[in-house]
Amino acid sequence: MKKIMLSLLLMVAAVVHAEPVVVVSAGSELDALTQDEVRQIFNGQTRRVSGVSLKSLDLPASSRDRKAFYQQVLGKSPEQMKSYWARMIFTGRGMPPREVSSYREMVMLLGSNRNFIGYLDASQVTADLKVVYRP
Repeated sequence: MKKIMLSLLLMVAAVVHAEPVVVVSAGSELDALTQDEVRQIFNGQTRRVSGVSLKSLDLPASSRDRKAFYQQVLGKSPEQMKSYWARMIFTGRGMPPREVSSYREMVMLLGSNRNFIGYLDASQVTADLKVVYRP
């Protein structure tokens, strides 16, 4: 019984301590971004940083890492971001980041194109990726 309780506590701790990091391809010219630059990229206010053209990617809406990213980095809930993008689309002022279908697709796209930017839990960063922002 103690082992089960300990296992459950460890799993809950892992979920609570999700650490989203913003990543690009290891071959990207970007080395680091500020929180303000990350906010502008994922709010659709800019598509270029330090002369590098960027295309943002978003994890699936059901992803716990998406929720953690929005809350910790953008200061918004997923519902607030959905409302924000509905207004932006309706007024013709922007389009949301491309939503990938899975973590695997996120890693594959980021690793294969120097212009994609996305976010993952720090534990999922591979050698093909470079962390450019850590909250």
